[in-house]
Amino acid sequence: MHEHFKTERSATTLAAVALAIAMGSLSSQPALAMDEATLEAARQEGSVVIYSASPSELLDSLTKAFNAKYPGITAEYYRAGSSQVYERLIAEQDANRVNGDIIHVSDVGTIAELKEAGRLVPYASSEYAAYDPQYVDPDKTWFVARAHFLNIAYNAGQVSDADAPKSLRDLADPKFKGKVGIMDVRLAGGAYTWQYAVWKLYGPEFFAEMAKNEPKLFPGHGPINDRIITGELLVGVSLNYMTDEAILEKGAPIKALFPTDGAPMIWSPVGIVAKAPHPNAAKVMMDFLASPEGQQIFNSQYSYSLHPAVKPREGMVPLSEIKVLDMPLADMIAQQNTVQTTVRSAWGY
Repeated sequence: MHEHFKTERSATTLAAVALAIAMGSLSSQPALAMDEATLEAARQEGSVVIYSASPSELLDSLTKAFNAKYPGITAEYYRAGSSQVYERLIAEQDANRVNGDIIHVSDVGTIAELKEAGRLVPYASSEYAAYDPQYVDPDKTWFVARAHFLNIAYNAGQVSDADAPKSLRDLADPKFKGKVGIMDVRLAGGAYTWQYAVWKLYGPEFFAEMAKNEPKLFPGHGPINDRIITGELLVGVSLNYMTDEAILEKGAPIKALFPTDGAPMIWSPVGIVAKAPHPNAAKVMMDFLASPEGQQIFNSQYSYSLHPAVKPREGMVPLSEIKVLDMPLADMIAQQNTVQTTVRSAWGY
């Protein structure tokens, strides 16, 4: 975890930006839609700080490209988990000592809670017009900067394609007992996305069924992915960007598929925080993140952009070919206490 603001300093940055250039995404000119008065005010502010739960490599790439595109505005970031980013922002706002301008988390419930508490401010970026309205808050307080999918991963050497689980329910099959990896049921964020998905698909009784299969619990999807690769686990719930990277770049002995009854999509929204010290620079950054060039950088990390002009990396399953599980945001938020109480009870917590 970074406990300080960090500017870009990575060789990975250059590779990611080079990829974006090769895909024709980066431009040396500011977007025409950006109001010149706002841009000049942003230059007077001099910097913009992102609080984010995204990987450092991605944040390095985004800040590097932004700084090249907008001389005079220095982009920096603070990176931690979604809950830590949330807690830091709350503490700073309550103390009237806000350092961050933009918050980017991997849990839409967190951003919705911040909006409800008046801790975000709206900004109607002209870039939002390209997006499906469901991916932009009706009040323009946030938009989904990138998306991932929960998928089912399995060890390629120990589990045949025929025997691999095809649905999330199959993870409760006794043949995988003690060899299944899921996120700790006491956590929120991506863990709750899985919990809500199976609750919606199979009902509350599924949690007790799953608990009987003695799945191993982990604090994140990364350790699950790693243990599937080593063979310590046979199968588990993972994330597409982790399995895509392991398969396409590393040739690791892991395979993955999207659940046949629907793949849960994880939204990663971004918004401008209330009391931001650099409000105009924050607007410039929001435009950049929502633009095709910003979205292409997100995709360099095996994300799925929801901008229709931005396609996924080669080797990834096209978004149009994924059966996306219907998970209404309002219902997902409304049911959180019920779902999490039920799942924790099934595990005896």
